Amino acid sequence: MITIEKMIQENRANCVGCYGCYNICPKKAIVMKEDEEGFRYPIVQQEKCIQCEACSHVCPVIDSIPEAKGETPDTYAAINEDWNIRRESSSGGIFYLLANYVLKQGGIVYGAGFDEQWEVVHQAAENQAMLANLRVSKYVQSRIEDTYYKVKKTLESDRQVLFVGTPCQCVALKRYLKKEYANLILVDFICHGVPSPKVWRRYRTWRTKGKEIERISFRNKNLSWERYLLLFSFKNNNKYLAEDLNHDLYLKGFLQNLYLRPSCHQCKFCHKNRPTDLTLADFWGVQDVLPEMYDRKGTSLVFIHSAKGKKIFESLPAKKMKTEFNKAIQYNPSMVSPAVPSKNRQRFFDEFIAGQQSIDQIIKENTKIPLVQQVKGILYRVLHHIPGAVWTYRKVRGK
Repeated sequence: MITIEKMIQENRANCVGCYGCYNICPKKAIVMKEDEEGFRYPIVQQEKCIQCEACSHVCPVIDSIPEAKGETPDTYAAINEDWNIRRESSSGGIFYLLANYVLKQGGIVYGAGFDEQWEVVHQAAENQAMLANLRVSKYVQSRIEDTYYKVKKTLESDRQVLFVGTPCQCVALKRYLKKEYANLILVDFICHGVPSPKVWRRYRTWRTKGKEIERISFRNKNLSWERYLLLFSFKNNNKYLAEDLNHDLYLKGFLQNLYLRPSCHQCKFCHKNRPTDLTLADFWGVQDVLPEMYDRKGTSLVFIHSAKGKKIFESLPAKKMKTEFNKAIQYNPSMVSPAVPSKNRQRFFDEFIAGQQSIDQIIKENTKIPLVQQVKGILYRVLHHIPGAVWTYRKVRGK
């Protein structure tokens, strides 16, 4: 069997940075080291390695789980009807309902949250206070660390577990566990790709200019659900910085696929049928597909992959409406297709690694959009994201 070292030597884009090998090594011979782009890769300490090949067997790329065959998954639009919860959620607040379902049964929720340095790491939540840090999307690759090990220990203690992660992280966890657990709820999401933690670190430093951070939200809804709003709020002075996707440089780079992990551009986990219980996403385009589920406050898109997932989803106190899979993914292509890299990706990282320019200058220069594309983007937003805009556009055109 091919080794993880050989796999990475052949093509670094083969490694998804899932930490499966790190968790399973019986001799702790594997360390995760950040490269110049800011992504972590496994390094095998040969003096500790016993050649057991456990790392190769757990790797979701070397020994991947193929797409599950079967019918098209049931597809739903869903909304948490508690506005206070939905306001603090990325989309429709369904993750909160799933997490609350588990916490009420004495279970543990594992997901991505900020640590004390405002880096994104997977962590556990055993109560509502801890859960707050796991809510809302974080557009940075999370460090799993020893989370798979902790999940297994929790499952073996007969406590229920909700694990939420990227598709590759979920597959890695399944390979690590080696068997099915009735008390595990496995949830992935439509993943656009994971940005570099090092880019985030440098951007965060530039953006906050030494101020003491109190809160960061990638998806604040002060403007609207669709606009994205990266918000930094600070301690003591109650001031904050907020920019939407048209002005915030980090969001621009992320949405233009400027600094995603190389493996994201050849993702092997973008499938219609997935080895998870549920897939969650923002329901982009819901105003066209199911206008009755659109109020500009956030709507979740839910795909059901298992009987367990179906039973739990049906029990959630949410407004739900079934729709067609193909209609739902019209505006959510990342469900079945990897992200296409920006044509400026290599130039960006060459300049980023050289470190001769500030991060804002580098992102700004590499996210300039030609005028024709700008016009197309404006028309798309007008036609698909603003209530009544189709009528307004036709009126202006004299139609």
